[in-house]
Amino acid sequence: MENLSLHLNPKRWIMSGFMLTFPTLLFWSAVAYSVLTHNHRYVDDMLSFGGTFAHVLLVAILPFASFGLAMICRLGLRQQAIARNIWHRDTPEMKVNQSLINWSVMLISVMIISLINN
Repeated sequence: MENLSLHLNPKRWIMSGFMLTFPTLLFWSAVAYSVLTHNHRYVDDMLSFGGTFAHVLLVAILPFASFGLAMICRLGLRQQAIARNIWHRDTPEMKVNQSLINWSVMLISVMIISLINN
């Protein structure tokens, strides 16, 4: 585990995690728009490129991948903070990482709620 902190650039990985959630956010925004306006054009356009695979990718795989990246970054940030003798929850990187974890969990929760409603 000591090698993890040496090879991990937390800012880059956290930014990558947020970028992974961006397509999912666009998809759920299109779904909300289609429910409110009864115009399913945007959702149909997003799913026309891959059908079921695109739906699974947007709804499940990307949020779980983002959550996985956030958890790996959490381990690396904790090790770096311990090496610097700092309480790891007080670092700004850890606070941003925690917001990525919260955001990913929220998107996963929306996925679960949509599965229950269908």
